[in-house]
Amino acid sequence: MDEGLYSQYSQEALMGFQAENGQYSEVGYENPYSSSETQNPYAAAENPYSTDNPYASAENAYNAEFGEEYAHPQGQFQALNHVVGDGGVGISALHFDSSEELLWMGNTNGHVTSYYGPHLQKYTSFQVHQNEGVRYLYSFDRGILALSQTSLRCQLRRGIPLFTHTSQHMSEMQCMLQIPQRPNQLLMGGIQEKLISLDIDKVKEIQVIDTGGDCAVLRYNNRFVGCGETSGKITLRDPHNMTICHSLDTHSGTLSDFDMNGHHLVTCGFARRHGNMQAIDRFLMVYDLRILRSVNPIQCLVEPCQLRFLTTMSKIVVMSSNGQVQLVDTADMGSENLDIFQVETGGAMALSFDVSPSNQSLAFGRSEERRVGKECRSRWS
Repeated sequence: MDEGLYSQYSQEALMGFQAENGQYSEVGYENPYSSSETQNPYAAAENPYSTDNPYASAENAYNAEFGEEYAHPQGQFQALNHVVGDGGVGISALHFDSSEELLWMGNTNGHVTSYYGPHLQKYTSFQVHQNEGVRYLYSFDRGILALSQTSLRCQLRRGIPLFTHTSQHMSEMQCMLQIPQRPNQLLMGGIQEKLISLDIDKVKEIQVIDTGGDCAVLRYNNRFVGCGETSGKITLRDPHNMTICHSLDTHSGTLSDFDMNGHHLVTCGFARRHGNMQAIDRFLMVYDLRILRSVNPIQCLVEPCQLRFLTTMSKIVVMSSNGQVQLVDTADMGSENLDIFQVETGGAMALSFDVSPSNQSLAFGRSEERRVGKECRSRWS
């Protein structure tokens, strides 16, 4: 172990884990979510594969909790599992691990939990900030990165902290991105006029870019790094030196989200109506990155709030704030077969979602006053 890396932490402050009766608990900070009330009621049966349906135990647990059979939609994705998040507060960030079969969850109280496998069994749970919520999660070869408003925490997957980075340039952080052209660096942006490039090996800021606007969303394709501003503008930058190559004016109101895949860039946001009044724009704006111009927009039946490409298919997952999800096929816009389903939010807002690296699973985070739920949907083969 590199003693220099851990020398900044005292014995008591190290947030490690120790096994006790088969369960993991934290050392140092008291775990506010360790009570029996937050135990996962959906733990796998002793032999979950003893029936013809490999997901029978998960479905039975779901039915026992809610007292009714789940009506499986006839679309491409179907409900797989549902667990209660730690702490009873909003799930603010979700992330599928890039190299392990883990789903990471961050909440608005600064707590991070990882879940393993299709039954979402709790693997690790730890606090990354005392009073700031988790805004973004990102996994890499050494562990998991958790971004809050003013700090970046790096932890091993089993929960031991590696470093915490703060600086005067981090005031309202929102997003992170790692790109092949800068393998040892992490780009961080937020609702601020600073874009930060951090060397994650040396834990040192090596470049701070004055953007002239905020950078609430960061996306990448082989040609550009896309920086989305809340004003509706997207700046395309060269991934090698981060110079501006082109700018796109997308929605007349606020930008909610965007994603890039291949030569397509797709956005969702708000449109201005009746002066300064803003309403959700039901049209997804589509841009061809080969000619850097807009093409025909895509009209959605749901009110788009967040979106992600299914990179192995020509489809976009679009989610509304009330949990309605639509799969849009960009290669067959004239198809009469609509793929829409409703995430069980219980009337709460859907705050976050993510797509697994294999594109076989979707995870959704929701929030309500007394209960936090997470629902995972998986494509049936």
